[in-house]
Amino acid sequence: MRSIQLLGLICSLAAFTLLYWTLAPITSQSSGPATSASGLVLMFFFAPLLGFSALLQIPSSLALINKKLRTSSYFSGKFWYCVWGLNSCLSLGYLTATVYLAYIYQGK
Repeated sequence: MRSIQLLGLICSLAAFTLLYWTLAPITSQSSGPATSASGLVLMFFFAPLLGFSALLQIPSSLALINKKLRTSSYFSGKFWYCVWGLNSCLSLGYLTATVYLAYIYQGK
């Protein structure tokens, strides 16, 4: 369980780092190919990385609510509770974004 939580957090951090790295150089004077290339990076790297992270974090964060599971997987200590807290916040963000997108596309 610890490795799943840590891998999910690393994937999220890598995805947001990639997002910053891709979108930071884009300005209003950027050429069309440069902006479309950043869109391709977001579509083929950022979105799947966030999706993989969400698939790891959401079920494992919910499963860790059970005290027996936390005890049996040696999930204790300040560091691991901090990782669990960060992943829980990210999981809530993923779920909120999914519900919002479903709401937007449901109307069309």
